[in-house]
Amino acid sequence: MRPYYPTLFLLLFSISLIAQNVVSPFQSGFYAPGNLGVRDLSYPMKSGLIFSDYNIFINSDKFKNIDGDEINGFGPIPFHIDVSGYINNLMLTYASEKISFLGNARYMAILAPSFSTISINSALGRLKHKKEITGGSSGFGDLAVAPVYLSWEFDKLDFTAGYMFVTPTGRYKTGADNNIGLGYWSHLLQAALFYYPLPQKATAITIMPTYEFHGKIKDVIVTPGGRFSLDYGVSQYFSRRFDVTLQGGHTWQVGEDSGNDVYWDKSLKDKSNMISVGAGYWLLSEILYVNLKWATTYGEHQNFSINSYVGQVVFAPSFKNKSTINN
Repeated sequence: MRPYYPTLFLLLFSISLIAQNVVSPFQSGFYAPGNLGVRDLSYPMKSGLIFSDYNIFINSDKFKNIDGDEINGFGPIPFHIDVSGYINNLMLTYASEKISFLGNARYMAILAPSFSTISINSALGRLKHKKEITGGSSGFGDLAVAPVYLSWEFDKLDFTAGYMFVTPTGRYKTGADNNIGLGYWSHLLQAALFYYPLPQKATAITIMPTYEFHGKIKDVIVTPGGRFSLDYGVSQYFSRRFDVTLQGGHTWQVGEDSGNDVYWDKSLKDKSNMISVGAGYWLLSEILYVNLKWATTYGEHQNFSINSYVGQVVFAPSFKNKSTINN
């Protein structure tokens, strides 16, 4: 349900640190804002299973230091990096019938496996020659599980909140050059508010805060600091089937990394911002939806500058329909 950007950090810096067999200082958490669609966590149109598949193509040729400046060399030695990758995230969501004793809320449970392919090439220039570091990896990543989300529908508002945990099922070994997983458990508390200024819900305005905290990294005594993310966006339907989306998002590291194996300055915290535009269309009304989106990050601190293209496919089998777009 999100591009697996942390894999970029772990793979790149594991390549450079493999000889020392130490943990990378660049642990950016599991959640990346702006990758869920604007209405993905709104009150479900129907009960049953919903299949959402996110196909994400990413590239980056810049890395920003803790001050937000691009790293393009070390003194007189130039440095260049080129990162590309493909991530597939499948999100399986079960939505219940309305639960009367909970104010007609719908219960949702989510299972989200991922598969990643990442390629990295970096060049460190010298006076008479340059040293290139290349690497890549592919495989199944960490598994996200949301045992409980609840969603309520009001006249002009939807409200959804829940808990998700991330299991370290992806391949990870400290210092390895082919890591796919993060190597630790993550826990996410998330809420989403949707405001509909028009009766037909043709316009949706969304704001979604997420707090993430982590367990200890496998094999080392390091616990990454917690992170707070904020998503917001607008979805505008121009017909029953066609909508345009505009999204933004921010992530801040709010807690310090801790543990006896932390060798970097713990007071330095990373952050990143993103913006995206997209367009979607229901190929089959309320059953099959596709959305194409372009996203870019900006204002990074201790982070990659990333451009991505996301193709989302939503399949909601028709058991009991309830239209939400009536114009």
